Amino acid sequence: MFTRSYIKVDGPPVTLKHQTFPEVIKHYAETKPDDESVVFVATDGTRECVKWLQLYQMSQIMAKVLIKIGIQKHEVVAINVRCCPEWLYATFGAMMAGAIPVSISFTYTDGSDLIALMKKMETCSLLILDPGADGINWNILRTLLDEYKADGKVKSQKMPYLRYVLGVRFDGHPELSNVLGLRDLLEEDHCDVELPVVKPTDVCGLFQTSGSTGVPKLVTYIQQSSLKMFCESNVFELLNPKYILFNDRPFNWGGGYPWSIFTGQTRVTLSGYCDPSKDRLSHVIDVIVKERCSMIFALPPLMHELIKRQRDLPDDWPIEGILTAGQPLTKQLADCVGKACKFLLCTYAGTEFGGATEANITDPNDFIEYGCGKPFNIPGLEIKIVDENAEIVPVNQRGEIYIRSDDMFTGYFNDPEKTKAVFNEDGWYKTDDIGRMTEDGEFFVEGRKSNMIISGGFNVAPEILENVMKTFPGVDSVIIVPVPDDVYYQVLCACIVKKEDCEISEENVRKYCREYHADKPGLFTVLPKYYMFFESFPETRSGKIHRKELEKIALQRFVSE
Repeated sequence: MFTRSYIKVDGPPVTLKHQTFPEVIKHYAETKPDDESVVFVATDGTRECVKWLQLYQMSQIMAKVLIKIGIQKHEVVAINVRCCPEWLYATFGAMMAGAIPVSISFTYTDGSDLIALMKKMETCSLLILDPGADGINWNILRTLLDEYKADGKVKSQKMPYLRYVLGVRFDGHPELSNVLGLRDLLEEDHCDVELPVVKPTDVCGLFQTSGSTGVPKLVTYIQQSSLKMFCESNVFELLNPKYILFNDRPFNWGGGYPWSIFTGQTRVTLSGYCDPSKDRLSHVIDVIVKERCSMIFALPPLMHELIKRQRDLPDDWPIEGILTAGQPLTKQLADCVGKACKFLLCTYAGTEFGGATEANITDPNDFIEYGCGKPFNIPGLEIKIVDENAEIVPVNQRGEIYIRSDDMFTGYFNDPEKTKAVFNEDGWYKTDDIGRMTEDGEFFVEGRKSNMIISGGFNVAPEILENVMKTFPGVDSVIIVPVPDDVYYQVLCACIVKKEDCEISEENVRKYCREYHADKPGLFTVLPKYYMFFESFPETRSGKIHRKELEKIALQRFVSE
């Protein structure tokens, strides 16, 4: 039994079978060359698969192409490509060439976010991109280029280190035929090019944080740490090769990254190059059944839809487990255990620290709100809950979660100031998450410290109020955001999605809040001043609810009044 909110996982260090990702891919290419590694399914039912030997060979060819055109070891290769085989070849080919792959996204039509990201990466010499919807990616990029040649060479005063641009699937845009295609280069095999030795301490990739404002931070991982964390330690039950995994999250997000490749698991996803389905959930269900997927990685919106349509799932529904992460898990979402899945894996994880805890839920009645289980069996992993003075708090007391491990990220790429800000002097990573630990060593994550709303001297954790309001009749989903106020500093705005065929009004919800507050004294002491109703919430690129965008909408609507 614990009395302080601190725990350390003991055990012998993980012994790696392979030291680098290229070694792992080679291993599976030799042991199961004709098995499928990644399957891409389009809305018309067609499928494109990459087998293990094909993945290894094409990645090798890609690596030689990169070296041939002059990409140096440790230079950055930026990839702005939707989910497709070329993304795999570009990413793992860059690793084999000794370069540093990073998936990026840019959206501003003036290219200002791309310029800022390139400045942060400094040594990005190559950009691989697809045209984007209606050629938008290329239209943004070409305004930033001073020169583009047929061999892919470019010059740009705004992005001075960038030397090459290669296109993926530009064939559907005849007016963009002058862009050198990656596929054309992959038809060449430069036998005279010798690949460098990739070391365990080499950077295996940069991962964009899912922050919704400003230029994303670039999280740096080395080969050895990633293998220990995600692959050969068998930490994640999700990545067990016995399961066929369905994960439709984009490759450029940590939760959608194809970690399954390094465990020998088959991953099924949706093709990034097809028309969207009119009924996305029906398409997802159809793909899961036809491909006989037995595990799903699902963010809460997908889980919620599966819960609503559990009775419509086919009798031969093959899913055994669902893994979720990204936000505190509510009891409502735990109800997916039943026909939607036999068990639910709730993981507390982050781009910077990988996995920390996991709860295996087989009976939703046993689940306690916001529970995320006990620490993963990662030798040396330490977790503690601290107060404002960074002192460990007693069990069952809320505080900020700190994590320390040898297998975490090494820092933010080219950003020592922000790296220093998230670590204390003893190497603890400050997660900015609010949680608590029980005397049994179980953890509960209840929200973000930075999401905390200060209103009239009270600190309001919006997730707690959101969970209460979700129990109100007619309310499907709720997000609480702050609105500036001259008297109270901040007041609360409730952003609400109604349930289908339900008519509720602001007056109804206000009444529910007042009544619930009277019945549950102390649960929350500040009620929303404003209400907004939505058909659906805006999302970030990784599929999470875009809190900052909702906050912006509330600011524009209510502060101007």
